[in-house]
Amino acid sequence: MTESLFYLDIFGTVSFAVAASLMAYKKNLDPFGILVISVITSVGGGTLRDILLRNYPIFWIDNIIYLVVIIISSLLTQIFIKYISRISNILLIFDAIGIGVFTVIGIKISLNFDLHPLISITMGTMTAVFGGLIRDVLYNEIPVILHKELYATLCISGGVVFFILKYMAIPVDINYAVSMLFIIITRIIAIKYNLSLKSLTLIK
Repeated sequence: MTESLFYLDIFGTVSFAVAASLMAYKKNLDPFGILVISVITSVGGGTLRDILLRNYPIFWIDNIIYLVVIIISSLLTQIFIKYISRISNILLIFDAIGIGVFTVIGIKISLNFDLHPLISITMGTMTAVFGGLIRDVLYNEIPVILHKELYATLCISGGVVFFILKYMAIPVDINYAVSMLFIIITRIIAIKYNLSLKSLTLIK
């Protein structure tokens, strides 16, 4: 992973850690519970990706900075929770940033293994959403990717955008940025206008 992508990955990790901490706080978890949820949400998808790709050692075991960043982000979020939570839709915005970044990172890592584009898109989507799926299961809730909102669908769409631009020979850094922003912006639009797959189809 290049230095720029590494910092992008850290940025996505911070975003997911903050979003997970905010959600866990709303669920009335204690500080340790909030921290556990933050770790699971932030590294769950990447861990599954690395296991399936046999990409060892797993990224957060190989580089302790990931856990350090998650712990610091979670603790700071808990300390300043009253101020952060006043910002409208802040949880969903951080989550949108997280899925955008992690989708691109997952695709990039899968490309190192010369995988078919569909597999790479699957790995990117998995990186973005699997941690949240585990989180929702721990909350004893139906995972958000299975109902209600445009979520995993946007990660898949962002992956398609990535490979379209790749085959158009768009410079890779521009491709990463465009694909990531596509996911983030469409996710924010979906939140703002309460869009879902159900609302976009004729099937009611």
